[in-house]
Amino acid sequence: MALLFVIGSCQEEEGTTLSQAVLASASALNFEGTDSAPQIITVYADAEWVSEVPEWITISPTSGSGVMDVTVSVNDNIRDGALDNPRKEVVVFKGETLASRAEVIVMQAGDKYRDVRDYTLQELVALEDETVVSVSDVMVMAVTSAGFIISDEQNVHNAYVLSETTVNIGDKVSILGDKASNSQSLAIIEADQTEIVSTGGSVTYPEAKDVTDGVDTYNATSREFIVVSGIMNGSNVSVSGANYTVSITDAPSSLDLEALNGHRVVVKGYFDGLAAPVIKILVAEIQDNGIAKDIYFFEDFEWLDPWSVVGNAGQTVETDNLSATAPQIPTPKIDGVSALDALLEKGYEFLRVTTKTPGECIYLQQNYLKFGKTSYQAGIILPNLAEDIPSSASPVMSFDWCPMRQGSGKIDPVNLIVIITNGTDEVTFDIPEAGFENGHRLEWIRAEVDLSGITITKETKITIRQTNWQIATANRYFLDNIEISSLAN
Repeated sequence: MALLFVIGSCQEEEGTTLSQAVLASASALNFEGTDSAPQIITVYADAEWVSEVPEWITISPTSGSGVMDVTVSVNDNIRDGALDNPRKEVVVFKGETLASRAEVIVMQAGDKYRDVRDYTLQELVALEDETVVSVSDVMVMAVTSAGFIISDEQNVHNAYVLSETTVNIGDKVSILGDKASNSQSLAIIEADQTEIVSTGGSVTYPEAKDVTDGVDTYNATSREFIVVSGIMNGSNVSVSGANYTVSITDAPSSLDLEALNGHRVVVKGYFDGLAAPVIKILVAEIQDNGIAKDIYFFEDFEWLDPWSVVGNAGQTVETDNLSATAPQIPTPKIDGVSALDALLEKGYEFLRVTTKTPGECIYLQQNYLKFGKTSYQAGIILPNLAEDIPSSASPVMSFDWCPMRQGSGKIDPVNLIVIITNGTDEVTFDIPEAGFENGHRLEWIRAEVDLSGITITKETKITIRQTNWQIATANRYFLDNIEISSLAN
């Protein structure tokens, strides 16, 4: 669409100076498709400013000086007597340089499906995000808590549909919505309308690629149909000897994953991305091969992902990036609830050698925790177990941890301990040091503590913290994947 450039005459006058800084009181405005009332914003500048305005938008004044109110209005969004497609363009208020400009996005409602065309799933993959799409007569191959997977008749191309419509595997559906992508650029349809065309169809899955042996190195650029064998821990499938786990994304309640906890399983589904050390899968089938171990406690902190995203949390260990973002746990919030609030709600307690503010020296990564900063040590107390561990069991506590490396290359001399507390009785277990040489690349270490013969009940307190509690040096560490379990009889 052509732009109407409105340039004030001040630019032509000798001695006139355009502003070095221009700001606007709003970054975006929304208008109805027809009969939409004008809106007023304020432009802030230290001298003269001018503007660039799309042809369907009117502003008054179009230029000015200093701080001024500007009225923004739009033409009716009509084509051939009917509501046209939604539209969005930018009004620019600018001064002398490229840096001295304020952009205001103006959006006007319309009929987003007026000119929609039908796409195949093969075409969908290549579309730009936010493209309005229609996809017809596709088969539902898997169902999640947030939507479902669809595939074409050849079982070659697929997409994840985010929809509130209840569907079943074997249904044929037609969809209207917006094309989007996840963090791995895998296709998503954000559905506005889902029509069930037929039900009860026969589903044939493509041959699954077995990723069990290569789970630590697997990745893909499409939603491959994969299979993995391992032990179910919460919503994760743990593979023996592997550093990576496979996490079931948006698991529907019908899977009843809680009942499968500790079972040997074979999981088939569609690859949904990689967030090291986690492979995401949208499940189509789970085969239960019976109990492998009794799991009394398991925590992988994956449920903290929304807070990690809001806090822009990085992954220091996986990327070996000492500058990866790690917000303090009270900082990121979802609907006013901080990551600290959410952890406390689950029953966690946190230890700090010196407390100035809640959550001090405890940080969020994606998706695990970081403890300590120079001269400030920190630890964690696990939530109480849901049930007593039988005295006949031989439980083992395990967790992943990693010491922090300093900018000089020195590895923090972290000495972790596990403390089991029953009333006034305490039993302490030392965790071996990392043993990393200076400059060693950060990597997870699996720690195991044999708790055989130790009384562990619903009242038992289980603590992980540093031994050198009062030390005034850097003693920082990362923590993830905490489990207490025993082999099934």
